Amino acid sequence: MRFLMSTKRCGVVIGVSLAVLLMPNVALATDNESVSLDAGSRGDQIMAGVQFGAPPGVGGGANDDCEWSVSIPRDAKLREGSEVTKTVGSVTYRLYDYSCTMPVASTTFHWIPEVSTAQLGRQAASLVYDNVPAPWGNFAPPARRGVVNLDMWLWVNPLLWIPISVTAGVPTPAGYISVTTTATPKKIMFDPGDGKLGTGPVECDGPGLVWLSQFGDYLPSTCMYKYTHTSSMHPSGLFPATFSVQWHITWKSNVGAHGTIGDLTLDSSHQMLIREVQALVSR
Repeated sequence: MRFLMSTKRCGVVIGVSLAVLLMPNVALATDNESVSLDAGSRGDQIMAGVQFGAPPGVGGGANDDCEWSVSIPRDAKLREGSEVTKTVGSVTYRLYDYSCTMPVASTTFHWIPEVSTAQLGRQAASLVYDNVPAPWGNFAPPARRGVVNLDMWLWVNPLLWIPISVTAGVPTPAGYISVTTTATPKKIMFDPGDGKLGTGPVECDGPGLVWLSQFGDYLPSTCMYKYTHTSSMHPSGLFPATFSVQWHITWKSNVGAHGTIGDLTLDSSHQMLIREVQALVSR
């Protein structure tokens, strides 16, 4: 699910702030519905939309000389006490007045979408996905120099094994709301590609250990696989292995709401050349 924008999109980096006007703790649009929020203006009416960067200056009682109020109907067809709403797609918008007394008396009108914090969390997740690094595996011995019956170390660059978060900032008439979605690396999964010739896929909690030459060939690692047959037994002469990293995605708001979006697994393919080393004994 993505919010659509009519404003110019800026470059996205890890930790980017996402701001959108909406009411807290409201879920008129169900969590399974897609949400389209287009920013724009017409006269003195402003439709809330997605912005990247610093939160907007207007909102949530930040200015003591300004206050929010629900707009009263200005249409004779609406009975007294009615609230002004409209629906765009599956999203309901409610009209609010933002009135200020300083430096001069003024009022602007804001259409504010009513969506849930869970929806905002999933929108931030779409940005998290864009920043999750590729799951490129590291091997010792290297992928094209594997040896039968020698444990192969598996690992991910530890500099990439860090949580990735995106925060959605939410200025509302009731105050500032934020939702942070975080992807946390969980485990390595390795399918060696040797099928019935091997012992099957392995899973390792954490990024594995980086192999250093001083460790030699026989020091154990927290994440290893041992090929027991040469890759010449595969029709291509190489074992088609898959190296994967699984990330766990959660979100949490500053008003106590939180939830789990699920797991994200990214794969990379590796062609493994495994040879058998023959020892020559002379007398």
